Amino acid sequence: MIRILKAVSLFALAATLASIVWLARLEAGGPSRTALDLPGGIPATLYLPVAADSDESEREIGSPPVVVLAHGFANDRAGVSVLARALTQAGYAVLTFDFRGHGANRNAFTRSRSQDDSLTADMRAAVDFLRTAPEVDGSRISVMGHSMGAGAALGYASSDPSLDAAVMISGGWRLDGPHRPSNALFIYGEGDPERIRETSAQLAAELAGVNEAASGAVFGDFAEGTAVSHVEVARADHITILGSLYAARAIIDWLDDGYGIERGTFFLRADPRLRAAMLGLLAFALLLPGLGGVVGRLSPHCAERPAAGAPRRLLALALALAAALPVVSVGGAEQLLPLVVGNTVSLHLFAAGFAIAVAQMLTGRFELRTALADWPQSVGAAVVALVVVFLLLTPFGVVMHGLGLTPERALAAVGVLVLVAPFQLIFHSLLRRGGTLAAALASALGRVLVLVVLMLAVQAGILPGVVTLMLPVLALLFVLFEVLASAVYAASRNYVVPALVEAGWLAWILAAVLPISV
Repeated sequence: MIRILKAVSLFALAATLASIVWLARLEAGGPSRTALDLPGGIPATLYLPVAADSDESEREIGSPPVVVLAHGFANDRAGVSVLARALTQAGYAVLTFDFRGHGANRNAFTRSRSQDDSLTADMRAAVDFLRTAPEVDGSRISVMGHSMGAGAALGYASSDPSLDAAVMISGGWRLDGPHRPSNALFIYGEGDPERIRETSAQLAAELAGVNEAASGAVFGDFAEGTAVSHVEVARADHITILGSLYAARAIIDWLDDGYGIERGTFFLRADPRLRAAMLGLLAFALLLPGLGGVVGRLSPHCAERPAAGAPRRLLALALALAAALPVVSVGGAEQLLPLVVGNTVSLHLFAAGFAIAVAQMLTGRFELRTALADWPQSVGAAVVALVVVFLLLTPFGVVMHGLGLTPERALAAVGVLVLVAPFQLIFHSLLRRGGTLAAALASALGRVLVLVVLMLAVQAGILPGVVTLMLPVLALLFVLFEVLASAVYAASRNYVVPALVEAGWLAWILAAVLPISV
């Protein structure tokens, strides 16, 4: 069995490294693009289309129409790069950028009514830049956005009548500008939340001047800028719609109609980086048991604790998570940590862990003092795991979301770590007991409880609705956490090291992804 694990681990490591190299080569290829900074300190990327010559070489297309493509909440320009590359295949230039507080943009994200104004200001900076950019036709500009970015695109299009089209992907909430957005397309996935699907259809009907508009029906006239439609994309949800070839083709067809472009046979190719990333991430997941075994051997070895009483401990966890919600509902989390949503989630976990720790102290069941006796060795083993995870996962951020940390994000990661580490130590102390299988099962049930309570917090209005869209990603992270933690525990019966690794991993991802606020 050990030989098989070693063989699988070596194969997975080789496959992960090969995928990273493959992805790097694909990233270096593709359409011509330039990284730049817009006025106001807004990081951006300008993609330029290329045309195939008769000798099968490629050349840039002169003065193409250009699309401003805005990302959604907790995303960045890397997260919309797949769609940007698809648009360049059709001959469109694309400008992507990081909204303030997102990605590499070091300007603070605002959390008030002025948020809409700041998003519109970032859109305006992008459009104003393109008006005089020599690489594109500044007289032919369209705006497009996903989720939060869709709202920004719709808001800006309602204030700038000179645009040629506005495409709202899984978003767009109200029409409150002085102008009608030109040639407006609302496109969303069949797996999008009901509110997004209904609002998109309602806005399309309102612009069309009808009571109800069927999906795919086109109203108005492209030449006059009054065309409007809403389209539901099959087999797509709020996240996967950005990589959907069907959605990309529908958007391209809409832009073509708006610009009066008639093209012959056009085959839209899938972004090969997606395949490289998927294979690499799968190989990374297969590598985790072997990595956990190595980290387990580096960890202090502990005696196995009895697993009896798991239902009681799960109940205690559920009660603590529920009891911590009033603490979060009072507010003030933003004073602790300038990380939107991440501050509230981190404070919630800290309060829940604190409640359990106090209860354990009062009943004489507090075990962490003994477990932390060998903390230097435990911290060292956890650091080894985190360094390997960071080095292997960061390269895939070019397709999904940038995973590097600006100085502000590094400080936010430290803040999250301070808040979530106590909870993780309590969580693993409660549930990682007995044999490997029993510990993994109890821990998995505990993670389900965390997700359920977060969902209930959204329903109660304690957490924003956007958390609902983030829960699938958090659930996937929990699976990866558990695979690594179970392997470490199997090799050492140590629960402190898995807790530290999970706390550090979670702190890194939250700080890299969520917006930095004032």
